[in-house]
Amino acid sequence: MNLKRFFIFCFIIFLLSLISVYYPNLTGDSLLKNPEEFKIENASVIKIIDGDTIETDKGVIRLLGINTPEKNKPYYQEAKDFLCLLENKTIQILRDLEDTDKYQRKLRYIFYKNEFINAKILEKGLGTSFMVGSLRYEKKLRKAEDYAKNNQNILWKESQNICKECIKLQELNFEQEFFIIKNKCNFKCSLEGWFVKDDANHFFKLKNLGANQIQNYSSKQNIWNNAGDRFFMRDEKGELVIFYEY
Repeated sequence: MNLKRFFIFCFIIFLLSLISVYYPNLTGDSLLKNPEEFKIENASVIKIIDGDTIETDKGVIRLLGINTPEKNKPYYQEAKDFLCLLENKTIQILRDLEDTDKYQRKLRYIFYKNEFINAKILEKGLGTSFMVGSLRYEKKLRKAEDYAKNNQNILWKESQNICKECIKLQELNFEQEFFIIKNKCNFKCSLEGWFVKDDANHFFKLKNLGANQIQNYSSKQNIWNNAGDRFFMRDEKGELVIFYEY
């Protein structure tokens, strides 16, 4: 073996060593290093709290990677009803790196009859993705959401309101915590029941906009995530008017 081939051989061995060390962390398979802590468990569903929270014999579980509509918002009941199919059933649950949230709810992926329920909710358009930290199944969840988005399922259904083509997002300033919208049409738009929300669950009620009127909405607290967030504007039916992400 000449010197050049020897160095190439050594370099390949070095690369393989690096991959063996870091690949599990990149893919999430490092969870398997502690199989007792990260193994799939059975849980009995006692009660459905809302579209992304359930009570089980293992405690209250918040479904990872998704956000479903809040109470008194459009499609809240539809999302909850979907999970109600699991009531009194035995499901499988799996944790990720984070065990619990600030409310001490267990953060889990849930499975029933070999179906990945978190992804199914996104696929049906009953929720939107909510990625906090690095999630093991992020790609699957985003793929499910993309399917719903491309097919305009439920939460991704575009508004049929005449003012959908009138209302525009002029600016979203995540550092100074404000956004500006404009009615570009030459007639008044009634925005009764319309709202804006971020990726989490912070809401802004919208005011009516006269012809060519501009309106500024300032946040009273830190809402827009500087590292990346999403902007949803929905009409009174909950149908999508504007979606923007950065």
